Amino acid sequence: MKRLYLALSGGGAHAAAHLGFLRGLDEAGIAIAGIGGVSGGALAAAAWAGGGDVDMMIERAANLHPWTWVRGWGGGLLSGSRLGAMIEEFLPVADFAGLRVPLWVLVTDLDTGEPLILTDGDLREAVRASCSFPGVFPPMQIGTRRMVSGEVSEVVPVRVARQMAGDDGFVVAVDCNAGAKWPQASSFTAIAVRAGLTVVRGRTREDLLGADLVIAPKIGESGWMRPRRIPLFAAAGLAAAREAAAELRKLIEADPDEPPRADPARLPH
Repeated sequence: MKRLYLALSGGGAHAAAHLGFLRGLDEAGIAIAGIGGVSGGALAAAAWAGGGDVDMMIERAANLHPWTWVRGWGGGLLSGSRLGAMIEEFLPVADFAGLRVPLWVLVTDLDTGEPLILTDGDLREAVRASCSFPGVFPPMQIGTRRMVSGEVSEVVPVRVARQMAGDDGFVVAVDCNAGAKWPQASSFTAIAVRAGLTVVRGRTREDLLGADLVIAPKIGESGWMRPRRIPLFAAAGLAAAREAAAELRKLIEADPDEPPRADPARLPH
């Protein structure tokens, strides 16, 4: 029997798909040996592994008004203190040691550009740092270092999960952005964001090549900052887990000396 390790991407409101996906694995009785998470993927993993109330998270997040986050000064467009308050509410466990499965959180040192993996200590601080995308949220100070989102280093943390898995596990990457249908970009801001996302998509495909299986929940119309769509994103993650359950069982039961790999044709475009 091989052990399952997940690599969960970031993606703003899209990351609610990870909550549905994790719930679907529970429903199918598929055990998770460890999770590598970044940004929203780290938040979802920490909530699930800490025994958080997933239904409450989805309902509360869906009712957040985007404008309540706007700060407009001081290191980020959106409020880091409000992000921290939401993380405290959603994460019942404050320390990595209290999680039911190991979680490695990917962050980036803002001043050196070095990717760092946080595996112990203050879980809420680690998740907040991983969610702090530069220019959107202010950096998170941990010790003497200023931390920002691990997405700067790796959009889907496959290398993190691969390091966890070693020779005895297999890695499933869940990319909650690939299954989105992006609306037409017409304004200057929308065009600039779309250009940035195009660059990110190219990097993401490189990240995904190291996974044994790639899953892209079909979340439909995009909405990184559209909380009302969060229940739909979570439902898409649940559907993706149910669809993938049979294939995941095959990977778990595979000969450990001949680990299967994802067919490149299955990688999201």
